[in-house]
Amino acid sequence: MKSTIQILPFFLLLTLLFPQCQEESGSQLSGQVIDAYTSTPLMDVQIILLENNAITTTNEKGNFGFSEMDLAALPNKVVGLQLSMEGYRPLEINATIDENNAIKLSPADIPVYYYHQPVQLSDGIPTGTIQDINMDQQLIQNMMDNLVRDKYKEIHSLLVYKDDMLVLEEYYYGNNDTIDFEHGVVVDRQPAPIQWSREDKHYVASANKALTGTIAGMVLAQEGISSDEAISQYLPDYASYFTDPNKAQVTLHHCLNMTAGFQWDEWSGNDLKDLWKSQDFAGFVLSRNNMSPDSEWRYNSALPNLTLRALSNILDQDIRDWADENFYQALGITDYKWQSQPDGIPEGSARMYLRPRDMLKIGITLLNDGQWSGQQIIPQAWVAKCMEVQENTDSGDYSHGFWLRELDGIKYLSAEGDGGNFINVFPEQNMVIVMTQGNYLKWPIYVDQMDDMMKNYIFPAVF
Repeated sequence: MKSTIQILPFFLLLTLLFPQCQEESGSQLSGQVIDAYTSTPLMDVQIILLENNAITTTNEKGNFGFSEMDLAALPNKVVGLQLSMEGYRPLEINATIDENNAIKLSPADIPVYYYHQPVQLSDGIPTGTIQDINMDQQLIQNMMDNLVRDKYKEIHSLLVYKDDMLVLEEYYYGNNDTIDFEHGVVVDRQPAPIQWSREDKHYVASANKALTGTIAGMVLAQEGISSDEAISQYLPDYASYFTDPNKAQVTLHHCLNMTAGFQWDEWSGNDLKDLWKSQDFAGFVLSRNNMSPDSEWRYNSALPNLTLRALSNILDQDIRDWADENFYQALGITDYKWQSQPDGIPEGSARMYLRPRDMLKIGITLLNDGQWSGQQIIPQAWVAKCMEVQENTDSGDYSHGFWLRELDGIKYLSAEGDGGNFINVFPEQNMVIVMTQGNYLKWPIYVDQMDDMMKNYIFPAVF
C-alpha cells in the first residue's frame, strides 16, 4: 500500500508538467508549422481539419496534434488541412495520419512562391503534383513568382488540371467587385477586397452564356427537340412579335450563336444599359427591328435570356429548378449564386457566381465528352457541336455560348467572362485551366494576362 501511494503522485506530476507532450503523443495526426522563408516555428497558427471542421492551433514550437476523437470517422489516411495566420498566405494542404507532417507557411510580404500539391477533397477532383505530370518546375516557379510580385493585376485564382489531376491551385488577395447592371452597367466596388479562397463564389460574368448554351443542349436532347426549330413556338406569350416574317425565322440555334438578326450594339452602344431598364428582356429584344437571321453575327446578351424563357416553356417548369437538379447538382455543385432578370427568370448572360473548383468541374465534364464521375451529364453530341465553329467573327470563333480560341498553335474551348473569368478546355492536351480575375470592364487587360501566362509559362511547361 505504501508503494502505491508513493507512485501515484509521480504520475500526477508528469500529467501536470507535460500536458502538451501527452496530447501530442496520443495524436494520430500531428506535425509542425514553420515559416517557409526563415524556417522559424510558428505559434498560434489555426488549423482546420477539412473533413469534419475540427480545429486546433500550434504551440510555441509550432507543433500541433488532432485527437483520436477528431480522426475516428475519417475514411482515408490522407486528409486535408486548412491553415491560417495573420501575416501569412492561407494554405490548404494534404497531411497524412500517423506521420509527423512538416508544413511551411509563406509570409505574405515575401515575393517568393512556394509550391504545394492542391488539397485532396471528396469532390471528385483527383489532385497531384507538377512532378507527377513532368511539368517544368522552374517555368511554373517563374510564373507564380510573377503573380506574388504583382506583375499580373487582380488575379484571384488559378487552377491547372492536367492528365486527370489538379496539379496547381492558388488563390490571392484582391477586389470583390461585380457589375451593377441596374445603374448603368458599371463596376460595383462596394464589397470590400478579400483574400480569395476555394470556398468563395466568384462573379464569372459572361461565362454564364456558355452555361446557358450547355443547359440548352441538355434540355433539347431530353425533349427530342432540334436547335433548328423556330423559337416562336416556345414563346406563345410573344406571338404578336412573330408576325414579322424575319422574326418568325429565328431559331434556337440563332439565339445560341448570336445570329438572330436583331439590331443591337452592345459593346459601343447603349443597348445593354437599356435592356436592364426594361422589366421584360424577351419583349425588349423582340421589339427590335430584325434584319433576318444569319444576316450577321452580333453579340447580344438579350438572346441567352430569351433562350432560357423558351426552355422554361419547353419543360413547363422553372429552368432554374431543372438546371439545378440535372446540371449543377449532378456535378456536385451546390453552393452557387444565380441571379435573375428583373421579371424573375434566371439571367442567362451573366449574374452567375461560382467557386473556381466548380468551374473546373464543368471544364472537366466538357473535357470528358460530357461525362462526370462515369455519368453522361451533357450529351456527347452537344459537346461535339460546341467544339465546332459555328460563326467566324472579328472577335474570334463562336459556338453555342463558347469561344473557340487558338494561342501559339494550341486550340481550346473557352467559357469567357468580363473581368478575366475563364474555363479553358484543351481536348488534345487533356487539360483544363480555370482563372478568375477582378478586372471588370478592362478589356483587353484580363485577356492579355491570361494569354501571357499560358503562352510563356504553362504551355512550355507542360508540352
